[in-house]
Amino acid sequence: MPALFPSDWLADAPYEDFDLGVLKAGKESEVYLVSRTGPTRTCLMAEKRFKPRLQRGFRNDYLYAGVWGEGTYREDRAIKKRTRFGQEALQSRWIANEWATLGRLHDAGVTVPPPVEQIENGYRMAFIGDGDQAAPRLADVDLDVVTARRVWRELQRDIQRILDAERVHGDLSAFNVLWWHERPVIIDFSQAVDAVTHPAARELLRRDVERTAAYFRGQGVAIDLEAALALVGDSPARFAHQVLSS
Repeated sequence: MPALFPSDWLADAPYEDFDLGVLKAGKESEVYLVSRTGPTRTCLMAEKRFKPRLQRGFRNDYLYAGVWGEGTYREDRAIKKRTRFGQEALQSRWIANEWATLGRLHDAGVTVPPPVEQIENGYRMAFIGDGDQAAPRLADVDLDVVTARRVWRELQRDIQRILDAERVHGDLSAFNVLWWHERPVIIDFSQAVDAVTHPAARELLRRDVERTAAYFRGQGVAIDLEAALALVGDSPARFAHQVLSS
């Protein structure tokens, strides 16, 4: 399958960037539309800016805590105590993990927005949309059953590629997939975890597949969940070092 963007999609230097306004505002971050104009072309980027000292309120926060690399003793202690310094350290790790995951998965051939650059409190990536209109979420799109079967197969392959890159998305569903040019594009890696070291990686993988499958069942696709899990790479041997919680 061809790449989402040509290799020369990004505007060449010297360039000038223009902020075109907010695309999406959330509790933890905002996404802005940025135009970059160089000598030969103009491109559009999505800039994800994380709000300072994020107060993460995930119901299953234990699944994600402490998975973005080891810090100093002072940082780790501050994170556990939820001090201001700890929140800042946690935010820094959170952003770094999401940025690194996007780059790693793009390099692995997963259908994700091409990364551009990291910035203070966030990063830039290719804008997925036409003109200044963002692509819709897959959850907001109705597919005919033939197309739905094809897209389900494509997403299973991408979940497999994510796992082969030793990552699990951690929050995958039709709400974190964009529908663009008849293709599903996976976004939002803020809850991604290491498939090798994280103790709940298998649980999160199974949840990713189950939640994504729910959308396609609603589109008329018959799905054998255990077969789908096997196809993406789930197996007791692969996660032998982990205990799947009930």
